[in-house]
Amino acid sequence: MRKLLWLVPVLLLPGCVRPPQYNDIVRIRPEAVPQWQNALQDTLYGGHFLRGTALELQIRPNERGSFDTVLLFRPAVSREERSPVWQIPIAQLQNIAQRFGLDTTAYGGWNVVETYGVTEHIPTVRSIPVRFLACDCLPLGIGLPGFALRCPERRLPWYFIELRGVAGGYTDLPTRTSRQGWIRYSGELAVGMRFGTHRQWGIGLVASPGMPLYNSFRTELLRRPLTLLHLRYQFGSERVIRRRERLFHIDPTCGPVRTEPVLEEEELSSPATGCIRPFLYGQLGLSVDRLTLRMARFWLAQKQQCSDCVRFLKDLEASGQLPEVDFSAPLSYGLGIGVEVAATSWMDLALDLGWRSLAIGEETALLGFQNVPSTRRLHMLLFRAGVTF
Repeated sequence: MRKLLWLVPVLLLPGCVRPPQYNDIVRIRPEAVPQWQNALQDTLYGGHFLRGTALELQIRPNERGSFDTVLLFRPAVSREERSPVWQIPIAQLQNIAQRFGLDTTAYGGWNVVETYGVTEHIPTVRSIPVRFLACDCLPLGIGLPGFALRCPERRLPWYFIELRGVAGGYTDLPTRTSRQGWIRYSGELAVGMRFGTHRQWGIGLVASPGMPLYNSFRTELLRRPLTLLHLRYQFGSERVIRRRERLFHIDPTCGPVRTEPVLEEEELSSPATGCIRPFLYGQLGLSVDRLTLRMARFWLAQKQQCSDCVRFLKDLEASGQLPEVDFSAPLSYGLGIGVEVAATSWMDLALDLGWRSLAIGEETALLGFQNVPSTRRLHMLLFRAGVTF
């Protein structure tokens, strides 16, 4: 029985056999040389390279919704040392197939590596395996079994278009002595241009059919369309490149695993994730219904004192004899905060909550005049939902 014990290491040996070793080189682009300065063995015909064994080309999804392609490479070391496996982004490598005018493969020639010790213009090359890695990662951190939530990388164009459904809560005056709360619905369309280093700013116009509101002097319900200047700022539009040192520990050999620090670049969305981006907006403008436009014309006329009736009414208001009439400018304004979630590379889903101070025009019969204008102001709480292009 003891004589058979020597067979045990032999039977276990195949599970610990090192993978094939090759005398490959990979050429490093000049701009990436500082990251590999301590690992470069030599220069070949004026170019920098790493020497060792190219294991495989990996194509794997990343958290931005696209794919990363890296070369798994084991550097050549002495027999006394255990060599790590480095993951080298192909963006840091020269393409050998293109360099020597070889036929590129379905992978653009990135799965072709060069053998060390040949003449410059007569290279010896070999092909390495290509492996696709599936990823069930959840960028938003929602740990739902069997459910993978991914977000496409949003590409912001030079323009923006917002389509919103609006629910508004406010208190209206059917008459001068009664109040009534309402929740009414409308829609809004905003169109404008993006600007800024990361297109985080936007300016444009928003149009809306508005909410039905009363002329409280005559109990008359009118639709109040709106046109507003629309300014927005979106957080998380910038893309930040951060360099970090990462420890890779991919080692198919037997025994203890040795890690090796490798510098890599990571593209981040800041400050939020690439999926959810908060935004702020502000609005300033005018209701464009008949009574509000009439009040706006009267406000401009009283600044110029261009008629006797305007001066007469203005003097009465100043003396306190028209307590129910307000001749202030009917300018509306508002602000809000919300979030946008990338649904595709060209469209976001959007939700926001806002407040609006809405000025509307009214009119009444007074002092022998049939249509004395007045301004009334309402405060609205708005919930908007829709899409942004």
